[in-house]
Amino acid sequence: MRAVSRISGVAAILFVLTGRAVGIALEAANAQAPIEKISNGSLSPQRICLGSFRSAVLLEWAPATVAVFRTYQYGGPKPTIPLAHVFASMPGSTRGAWCGTKAGRDATHWWAVVMDQKPATLMIMNGSGEGVRRGLVARPPQVP
Repeated sequence: MRAVSRISGVAAILFVLTGRAVGIALEAANAQAPIEKISNGSLSPQRICLGSFRSAVLLEWAPATVAVFRTYQYGGPKPTIPLAHVFASMPGSTRGAWCGTKAGRDATHWWAVVMDQKPATLMIMNGSGEGVRRGLVARPPQVP
């Protein structure tokens, strides 16, 4: 019995040191949490993200639709529209979420997510302030 508790203690320390404790705790919470609905009966943006990224560390999320994903743009004078053809078989009114997952110590990976579809990658943002949990945000980052 003492050997088991000693091994558990060492494992806990290793998980904390490697940063896995947050991901494991999030995964455990996801498995036990009831599905959160918003007022019109559909899933919240946070739940949409958690449904697609069960083992990732979720940092940020924002509501969106397929039409919003398809019109997201950055840069200029000729803008880049990275998700112009995303989720081609789905109507523009389909609810989804922008999801920011931890991609490293100073990095956030942004995704366009619709339930029961493979998430579409948007970008990985690196730099000061990235990789930090913020929760609900108004929109994904705006790239110059």
